[in-house]
Amino acid sequence: MRDDFFSKFDYVLFFSSIFLGIIGIFFIYSANLNTRADSFQYMRQIIFLVVGLIVAVLLSIMPPRVLQRYTLAFYIICIIGVLVTVFFGRHVMGQRRLILLGVNIQFSEFAKIATISLLSIFYSKKTQLEIADLSTFLKGVAITFIPAGVIMLLPDLGTTLVFFPIFFFISFIAGVPKKYLIYSLLLIVFAAFIPFVTTINKLYFNNESEILNLFINKRYIFIVFTTFLLTLLIALLVFFDYIKGISQKFKTFFLVYIFIISAVIIGLSVSYPLNRVLKPYQKDRLLIFFNPYVDSKGSGYHIIQSITTIGNGGLFGKGWGKGEQVQKSFVPEQSTDFIYPVIAEEAGFVGSMVILLLYSLIFIQSFKICVKSKDYWGSYVVIGIMAMFLFHILENIGMCIGLMPITGIPLPFISYGGSFLLSCFIAIGFMLNIAENGIRIKK
Repeated sequence: MRDDFFSKFDYVLFFSSIFLGIIGIFFIYSANLNTRADSFQYMRQIIFLVVGLIVAVLLSIMPPRVLQRYTLAFYIICIIGVLVTVFFGRHVMGQRRLILLGVNIQFSEFAKIATISLLSIFYSKKTQLEIADLSTFLKGVAITFIPAGVIMLLPDLGTTLVFFPIFFFISFIAGVPKKYLIYSLLLIVFAAFIPFVTTINKLYFNNESEILNLFINKRYIFIVFTTFLLTLLIALLVFFDYIKGISQKFKTFFLVYIFIISAVIIGLSVSYPLNRVLKPYQKDRLLIFFNPYVDSKGSGYHIIQSITTIGNGGLFGKGWGKGEQVQKSFVPEQSTDFIYPVIAEEAGFVGSMVILLLYSLIFIQSFKICVKSKDYWGSYVVIGIMAMFLFHILENIGMCIGLMPITGIPLPFISYGGSFLLSCFIAIGFMLNIAENGIRIKK
């Protein structure tokens, strides 16, 4: 261990994550006081917190080259682990879980960290000219979405979605051309089109909306596709001068048209099979937040009870272990995905603000590490971790207060889950390591 280790160690980042973990343990205990759920969850969370702290410290003292050298192996192991879970795991609450020696291991959680590091290594070895090349972008897409696609087989929609902000944030900071990123966003929007339409039609119109039914009618889809393909062909012929006498201004217009319509065609081509892959409850959860009362005893129950519980906490809360909604178990999954309402009811608005303050400290320190970073790999890794944490926090708290869809995203360091807690501290270990080493290497 170097002599300057303790002087450079980021204590704010380290202890903020510890405090969040301890808060999580207290409220996991409270969430299970009067339930038939596993009353020893908090004990296991303590064990994983200790293990996570040890792993974070060990990672912080490793040479960065060691972390980079074993990233690919870590990435492959995670993918293999997810595949083993898909084929041999047990069904637990609609998803497959791999149980080894009584411990539930979720390789999907570790795959996020492995992907962040591998994608960062990939971009850090490229020049700006190479990063601007389309082939580099497509390889980055493959690195990110191979594990995401495998995780979707579990099926775990929430974890799959986390890979999107990771990819976009790292790619943007690395200097990937904005047109590639915008095109990708268009693809995502149109890929979600048919699942969105079918779910809206089911939830809010009881499948009786003639207009929405038209959008999923096979004959109508064929006509739209044919029209788009024909207009795309004409645009290509104009742009490549097979049709003469077109001014440069109109060629620019046709280029934009090609850009958008090709994204529409590819996105809709993905949208139809995606509509069949997504489970009905997954699609319902994604849109029920618009009006949970249309299915108050089904898909909307989680959101309604969560909002009620949060509002019941007031300014200072009901007191630890004294939450009326929590102790009567009105909130589903209140030690995992919906632990935020537990904190809000028992610690009130003040307790909720303490949580947000600790998260803010983590982001502030992470940003400082990124700015001072030692090499491009370090900068990209920190950005990827920040994107991961930010998505988890915004999505989890957002779904609890009815502003975001329910996706089964846990709250970092607080929600019950050994694999998730350990992955959070692995991320902290990476950032502590990056904070300790090197001077930026220019490309």
